[in-house]
Amino acid sequence: MYQRADGMWVGAIDLGWHNGKRIRKTVSGKTLKIVQEKFKALKGEIEKGYGLSEDLSVEEWMNHWLEYIASERVRPTTLQGYAKMSRVWIVPYLGKYRLNKLKEDHIRALYREMKLQGKSTATIYQSHAVLARALNVALQESRIVRNPAAIMDAPKIEKNHRLPLTLIEAKMVLASLDGNPLAARWVAAVLMGMRQGEALGLKWEDVDFENKTISIKRGLVRLVNKGISEAPPKTATSIRTIPMLAPMEYALSKTERRGEYVFYGEKQDSKRDWKNWKELLVNAGVCDAGMKPGEMPELAAARTTAATLLRDAGVDATVVRDILGHSQVQITQESYQRTDMIAMKKAMSALEASVQ
Repeated sequence: MYQRADGMWVGAIDLGWHNGKRIRKTVSGKTLKIVQEKFKALKGEIEKGYGLSEDLSVEEWMNHWLEYIASERVRPTTLQGYAKMSRVWIVPYLGKYRLNKLKEDHIRALYREMKLQGKSTATIYQSHAVLARALNVALQESRIVRNPAAIMDAPKIEKNHRLPLTLIEAKMVLASLDGNPLAARWVAAVLMGMRQGEALGLKWEDVDFENKTISIKRGLVRLVNKGISEAPPKTATSIRTIPMLAPMEYALSKTERRGEYVFYGEKQDSKRDWKNWKELLVNAGVCDAGMKPGEMPELAAARTTAATLLRDAGVDATVVRDILGHSQVQITQESYQRTDMIAMKKAMSALEASVQ
């Protein structure tokens, strides 16, 4: 919105280009308040599809869906992922087709190209999910009569289970924390199962020493053009309050208060946090200094370790779910709790003893 030289106020929305012509919708009025009201109504009409032609392309629809529909329904980080998938894959390979002429063969060609370029099955699946979701909205708004992505079988995704640190490795990590200024950060990961973003977003106001609890209320994420920002936790169930273990209480008592954020004092980039994790594993003797990042346990493996240790301690899966902030018990059981060799040997020994 802006004010012209003659004093009139104008509100404008740029809808991009179509058939070589720039589409721009405007409203005007004598006062800013009048224009704000008109602008709100115009935006509502656009969200319903006003300004889009009947023969719009896949590119035009993806841009419209991202800006006016998906942006109102998903978290900023999710929207950022949608936009990247659209910009890198969907629009370059499918954007030229008319939306109502898009066929399954066009989509299959995209997936074949992604595979030829060495993209993982997870990335191909994500592109399918984004496209199918965008086309489903187009179907709901009667812009297309069928959703070709929904009719197709979704690309099979190869699950990459994160193997946790073994009990011995976890003890090696914890034993190496004496004197480490980030000791509480790694206890939070290995024993309390905090996600990286949750840990980086933890503030001292979330730590209740009197009741010995920690509240997870936010996370830190990096957003395009906004830098490191606070965001709500991954899901509604991720907002939780968990008991503070004695090792965590001790480590926090030794942590210097350098700012409002517990572990680094200020907003911290996840890359530096990962670098510190790598150094921790090397110093603890879990990994060699020459190992590449892909050869070392991921930081997410510490969260996996917390789930596995809780399971091995006999904690019910529903309780583990609530501690880790999963949305479903199935996620807890399938995605994180991996059985290590020690546990398998113990189980087989029990079986052997039962048949003797």
